[in-house]
Amino acid sequence: MNAKPLPRAPAEKAGGGSAARRSYALEQFTEYLSGFELGQVVDLGGACQSNVDYVTGMGHRLYAEDVLLTLAAWQGGPAAGQSTDTLPPGCLEFPRSSVHAALCWDRLQFLAEPATAALVERLHRILAPGGMLFALFYPDQGARAPLACRVTGPHELQIHPVGAVRPFRGYSTRSIEKMFQQFDSLKFYLTRENLQEVIVRR
Repeated sequence: MNAKPLPRAPAEKAGGGSAARRSYALEQFTEYLSGFELGQVVDLGGACQSNVDYVTGMGHRLYAEDVLLTLAAWQGGPAAGQSTDTLPPGCLEFPRSSVHAALCWDRLQFLAEPATAALVERLHRILAPGGMLFALFYPDQGARAPLACRVTGPHELQIHPVGAVRPFRGYSTRSIEKMFQQFDSLKFYLTRENLQEVIVRR
């Protein structure tokens, strides 16, 4: 796997943490999706009209599911802190190599390690060769509300916390590389919010 650090994204616009800002990782994701049509994209942050418009506007299909809600309902409790090594029946049950792109956002940080490993393995199985994955990671550890992530333009992303605060797991650059070691490559962008935007290629 080839891991490359890339430039820091510029500061977000004035007006608070929910202001739309330029995302170089999203720019790369958009460039990739613009190169073909009739692809399958999955969004692990749940349904959001602006993200639906973004994906379908480029001629692709979108499947949206908030994996935190799915896992919490299946486990009978909050997703974070659980210790399951399997995924709920029907969770991302796509045929092998049938998905072209995945928007993971920050969801991998809020799962127990076995569940994260199982989900990453599932994503590796369903993504087509050359497929792209976009994820966000905080390097620290503690408690935060998950992010609502909305694409407001081909290069612009709006993020803000939503829902209850819950524990999350911090990942260093090295641990992210290890998480996606079975993939072909990944690139990092560091944002003003101290988030690492990560683009992973299958």
